[in-house]
Formats: sequence, C-alpha cells, structure tokens
Amino acid sequence: MKVQYIDEFNKVIDSKYKLCIAAAKRARELGEYLSAQKNMERINVIKPLVDIESHDPLEIAFNEIKEGKVIFVKKKESV
Repeated sequence: MKVQYIDEFNKVIDSKYKLCIAAAKRARELGEYLSAQKNMERINVIKPLVDIESHDPLEIAFNEIKEGKVIFVKKKESV
C-alpha cells in the first residue's frame, strides 16, 4: 500500500477523525463489492470510483476521498 500523508487530505476533509471514519465506511462498502465480484454475486454497492491497480479497499477509499469523489456529510442530531 502506498503511504498516504494526512496533509494531502486537509483540503478535502478538515479533521483526521472524519477522514478515518469516512475511509473506514467506504472501505467496508468496497470490501463487500470486491468480495461479491470475486464470487460473481450481485450486490447493491457503488463500484470503485477511481481507476487504481490495487485491490485493497482501504487504499481505494483513500484515493477516492483524496480526489473528492467521496465526501463526508455529518447527520443532523435530533433531540
């Protein structure tokens, strides 16, 4: 996996904690997609949005975030 530096993501996501959560959620989705693709199953998950040679879901997720194709939106808290 290529080393990713947090400074590269500052213009996309303002907090390293938000970056971690967004990358983990997207990597989980990509993991399901790649597993289903390997087993030739149908699944309702968006395929990778970047062209990359890696099959590592976390690396793909970081590249999608860095290119601005995946964004982090905070839900409103309900009281």
